[in-house]
Amino acid sequence: MARIRHIALVTDDPAKTAEFYKQHFGLTELYRRPGDTGEKGVWLSDGYIYFAVLKHGEPGAPKLGPGQTSDLRGIHHIGFYVDDEEATAKSLRDADFSPVPIPKSYGAQEGRMAAMGDAQNLKYLGPDDVQIDIRSRGWNEAISFAMQRYELTPAADEEPK
Repeated sequence: MARIRHIALVTDDPAKTAEFYKQHFGLTELYRRPGDTGEKGVWLSDGYIYFAVLKHGEPGAPKLGPGQTSDLRGIHHIGFYVDDEEATAKSLRDADFSPVPIPKSYGAQEGRMAAMGDAQNLKYLGPDDVQIDIRSRGWNEAISFAMQRYELTPAADEEPK
């Protein structure tokens, strides 16, 4: 079975964008290139997923789309589980990040979209207008309806034999 191993985001300012994800979601910086500025890329992790924040236009971050012709930056959205949805939302608002405008015809409140059952996604726009979904529960249950869900555990720090 395939599992998500990494997410790559293309941006104009990798260091600044990486700081957003470190500050608001507690991601850990693994390394940056060059090491002093991160101008070409910053690599982060939550302990399970590898998250590359790459400089738009660098050879390792080609343009997106068919024929790689698009000048778009970013990815569609990233979903984060958080301990406290409201505290995370407040932190984002205090840092001048806005809720995603969701049309009322979707039956949603500002920045909140119903998902499964009573769980809701809080939706915010991060750097480069990448949509961020915030939840403290709900996605695991949705996965369990369709397939066996695996608990991830961090890898041991020993060398393979």
